[in-house]
Amino acid sequence: MPTPTSIEQIKDRLASILSDKFGLPEDETRSGATFEELDIDSLITVELALILRKEVAVVVEEGEIKASFTLDDAAALIESKGPKL
Repeated sequence: MPTPTSIEQIKDRLASILSDKFGLPEDETRSGATFEELDIDSLITVELALILRKEVAVVVEEGEIKASFTLDDAAALIESKGPKL
């Protein structure tokens, strides 16, 4: 998979992962809702961290992705950790 370089590409990839792996509609993940509002619990955030590590070589430690995060917040965290998705 090509390596996205912009925050928008990171958000696209995250929305895709949340949709494909966890069944969340992409339009809802992009709505500005927090992960808590989207019913993304701690188990999903741990699984998401594992997917990011495996598929895109981004290491997100347990607890770094918070229930209060929106898709934008999670993308900013991932961008800060590089390599890019």
